[in-house]
Amino acid sequence: MNTNFDLSVLWERLEKVRSLTFVAESFGTGSGWNGRGAGPVSVEAVDSVTLLFYETGQWSPPEGSTLNFTNVFRWSALLDQSLIRLEHLRFGRMNPVYLFDLQQTSESRWDSVEPHVCSDDFYTAMLECQQDQLHLDWTVKGATKNERIRYIYA
Repeated sequence: MNTNFDLSVLWERLEKVRSLTFVAESFGTGSGWNGRGAGPVSVEAVDSVTLLFYETGQWSPPEGSTLNFTNVFRWSALLDQSLIRLEHLRFGRMNPVYLFDLQQTSESRWDSVEPHVCSDDFYTAMLECQQDQLHLDWTVKGATKNERIRYIYA
């Protein structure tokens, strides 16, 4: 593996994020996840290994009204393991919802170490650095879900 794009370089890219766009797709499940979203991202460096992403914006389903959204995600660098962890803070900082750990699999790509299991659903992700953007591609698969969410952070 070429380590020119190591954890420290990825971390610098995460610190520079200021906006997001995403496309959510549901494949044959009728979950209603289809749509597009966009908005600003405010990044807070809690310490040298923890970043908080405060995401706000608007989400537009193919049919219906545009909705406002807010999310808070915590990115943590697990330096001893050379991993990046992503957690959703929908229940606050003291009760994070673990999503996945990412490991470097190529010069500019990071993949889930293993799927995150939530009830009957399996969450996986791939993060890829492309020019000045970070592409985070999530999949959620389960008995009633077959979803893909493609984030672009800039």
